[in-house]
Amino acid sequence: MSLEEAVRRYESGESSSDWERVDALTDEEITQAVREDPDQEILDEEWFRRATLVIPGEKETT
Repeated sequence: MSLEEAVRRYESGESSSDWERVDALTDEEITQAVREDPDQEILDEEWFRRATLVIPGEKETT
């Protein structure tokens, strides 16, 4: 999509997502797409075993 088309859609409030295409994806297609994404990180059992819960402190206001 061109910049002009993106701006037009944004200004008109039109979604730039193809939700019909997204809704038509099967779980298997989504899983395959995630596996093929070089930036993905699947949160499996091992990930959760290694994870550490971090609760942020209170915010300081200035």
